[in-house]
Amino acid sequence: FNDVIKNQGLNLSLKVPNKLTGKEGEDIPVKLKFDSMKDFSPESVAEQVPELKQLLELRTALQALKGPLGNIPAFRRKIEGIISDVAAREKLLKEISAGEEGHK
Repeated sequence: FNDVIKNQGLNLSLKVPNKLTGKEGEDIPVKLKFDSMKDFSPESVAEQVPELKQLLELRTALQALKGPLGNIPAFRRKIEGIISDVAAREKLLKEISAGEEGHK
């Protein structure tokens, strides 16, 4: 069945409201490609959207922090990658600040 899906060349291009920044009227262009049934899963779809992929990478890095000590190098690499990306760093700082304000 996956071969049939791949041979069909299924893809979808659309713009969706940006719920990540909270700015009214801002859209995110989304281009999805489906080569197998797995590509329809929420995580696979998120991997194809750069803004969501960054959030997944941050989630993975935070999960590594909770894991055994053997995961610390992987966590460090993920954090360094996020920190080196200016936009991701600013987004992370904004989210941390918002979290701190919510706890006051």
